Amino acid sequence: MVTASTIEAPSRDVDTLIVSDVHLGLPASRPRDLLELLEHARFERLILLGDIFHDWSFRHLCTDTWRLLAHIRGLSQRREAEIVWVHGNHDRHLGHLVARIVGVETMESYAWHYRGRSFVALHGDRFDRFISTYVRTAAFFSRAYGFAQRWLSRRGEWPRRLDRAHGGLSRLSAEVEAGARDYAAANRVDVIVCGHTHNPTRRRFDPAAPGDRAIEYVNTGCWVDRPASFVTVGTAGVALNHCP
Repeated sequence: MVTASTIEAPSRDVDTLIVSDVHLGLPASRPRDLLELLEHARFERLILLGDIFHDWSFRHLCTDTWRLLAHIRGLSQRREAEIVWVHGNHDRHLGHLVARIVGVETMESYAWHYRGRSFVALHGDRFDRFISTYVRTAAFFSRAYGFAQRWLSRRGEWPRRLDRAHGGLSRLSAEVEAGARDYAAANRVDVIVCGHTHNPTRRRFDPAAPGDRAIEYVNTGCWVDRPASFVTVGTAGVALNHCP
C-alpha cells in the first residue's frame, strides 16, 4: 500500500492528469493508492482513459473503490477539476452506470490543446486487431481473466503474470503504438495518449517528410501492477510518472 508519506504527487503545475486500466473490481486493482494520489495531486483536468471498471459485476467493488468514485464525483460537482471518462474495451457498455455513479458522460476519445500543442486521448483498443476482429472471443477471455483473478488466485498474481506474458508474445504494445502513430499523423495531432496495453511507454516519432510534425506517443500503463503509472501534462511538459 502507498501511504501519504510515500506517495509522489506531481511536483509542478499540472494541467491534465491521465490514468487508465484501473480495472476496479479485480483483486489486483489499487483503488486506495489511486485515491491517495488524487487527493495529493493538483490538476485542472482528470482523464480516466478506459478500463476503469473491469466489468459490470459491481458486487466485487470494495469500500476503497466506492471512496475513490465518490472523490471523483466530488471533484466534478465542486468544479475542482474537469472530469473526462473515455471508453475502454472493458467498460464501454457501462456508460449509463458511469453517468449515474460519477455524474459524467463517457466518450470514445478526447481532444484538447495546451500551450500550442494538440493532444488526443483514446484507450487504444481500436488498434488491437484481435479485439477488433474477434469481439466475442475477446469478451470470453476477459470474463475468464476476471474469474481467474477473483477465484483461482491469491491477489490475482499468476493471472497478472500470464497477461504480461501474452502482451509480450502478441506484440500488443508495438501494434497499439503503430496504430496510434498513424492515427496522430492522419489527424495532425502532436501528442497521443493511450492505455490498453498495461505497458507504460513514451516514444517520439520524427517527421516522416518535410512539413510533417513530430509525434509523441505516451501509454499510461495500468493500476493492476507495481509500480502503477500515470501521465501528466503541465508546465514541465508531458511526463510519465510512477506510483510504487
